[in-house]
Amino acid sequence: MNTSESSGTDEAYLRKLGYRQELSRELGLFSCTGVQFTSISVGSIIFTTLVVGFQFFGPASFWAFVVGGGFQVFFVGLAVAELVSAFPLSGGVYQIINRLTKARWLAWQGGWWLVIAHTIAVTAVAVAIAPFLAGWLGYSSLSASATIRCAIGLLVAVTIVNLAGVKIAAFVNNLGVFAEVAGIVLAVGALLFVKYQHAPMSTLNNTGGTVHAGWWLGPFLFAMLVPAFTISSFDATGNAAEETKNAARIAPLGTCLANMSAYVIGIGFIYLLVRAIPDVDGVVASPTPVELILTSSVGSVITSIFEAFVIVALFANMVIVQLTGVRVLWAQARDGQMPAAAWLRKLNHQQIPVNATLVVGVVCILFTLWSSLLSVLAAMTALAWALAYGVVVAVSLPVVLRKNLPPHPFHLSKLSPFVFCGATVWSVALCAVLAWSDPVHTGVGMLATIAIGFLIYFFIPSTRRGRHIKTIEPR
Repeated sequence: MNTSESSGTDEAYLRKLGYRQELSRELGLFSCTGVQFTSISVGSIIFTTLVVGFQFFGPASFWAFVVGGGFQVFFVGLAVAELVSAFPLSGGVYQIINRLTKARWLAWQGGWWLVIAHTIAVTAVAVAIAPFLAGWLGYSSLSASATIRCAIGLLVAVTIVNLAGVKIAAFVNNLGVFAEVAGIVLAVGALLFVKYQHAPMSTLNNTGGTVHAGWWLGPFLFAMLVPAFTISSFDATGNAAEETKNAARIAPLGTCLANMSAYVIGIGFIYLLVRAIPDVDGVVASPTPVELILTSSVGSVITSIFEAFVIVALFANMVIVQLTGVRVLWAQARDGQMPAAAWLRKLNHQQIPVNATLVVGVVCILFTLWSSLLSVLAAMTALAWALAYGVVVAVSLPVVLRKNLPPHPFHLSKLSPFVFCGATVWSVALCAVLAWSDPVHTGVGMLATIAIGFLIYFFIPSTRRGRHIKTIEPR
């Protein structure tokens, strides 16, 4: 990867695109990498989502993570990183599609999908960790209404952090990175050095009774939902690019460092978990298989400490995912492409898009009313992310083949066409698998999201539908 070129200062680049520097640039490489790493929270998300892989393909879902995670990181991740370098702007996918095609409605939909994906993801995590927090306070079980109240409290806290400023959010993010790393080190260290009865290597190929009549491809594809849930939100650093120093270099580099680290850590962690399975049938049937594996192999004390780190990391994940979602909404409002755009784009004296943050916070709270459907909404979140990234890499592919991207310091040189082709094919396949996994709820839910997006877009005056957006001349 060549990072020797220069595309000028951050402020000069914004001026070329008709923008002024409005947000505060506070993020360096560590914090930028942390933004992406926290958005992934690989160990914490595996703790909550590996149950999906086990239910679809048993312990052999390890191989689905290896294959699916590789496609995620080395195709879609690298493609999006190069695009972020070419267009380091708040709004990520929305901004990139806007500048590669005249289909402004498509760019707007891409941004809309990401706003919805980020919002639902924050709510899903809040509801998921509410019972753990209640357990710490002595409540062994929560009613549905109590879970909602606890989740709303978490969402209010997250919104307050994001209203407090980028420095506070960056501090929480760095704390989340520490908790994520500490939790992984603790769990992996315990699985490596605590003495317990290891499962045989053959367990890695055990499908747990999920394969019938020898047809393994379907379950294997569904198990790939685990890396789709885990390694996603590829343009988190892009959405925070206007708050990143030397963004054209640092934002894509942070994305790659975080994605590849998460992939390697995820493989190692899942491998050790599978080798620590005490009983395959019991683990496959369990609603909390990772907790069961850790408790049986390394004890309840280490498992409880690991869960505490998970909660801290997931709270930071909520902060960063909400922050990046707000930046997409703010970017659309800055271009006049939202109802009440002038109000949504307003910044306070700390250069925080306070109104956009409040709107996203309120929508997150409203989604808690459907907490019983969050398993469906989580799948729809992954589909919204996959669809948005699929559109941006597909739209970018002919531009990359013609070598018409604007100058950018981070690029893949001769590998770019291969990576973008692979990213396009994988994105189509992933969207199909996600919709196929639950066509009635996930597929129809995504169609409803698109329809609502078109309805909102219809109420935006035609004079404000992106016609003023400036582009950078290709090289």
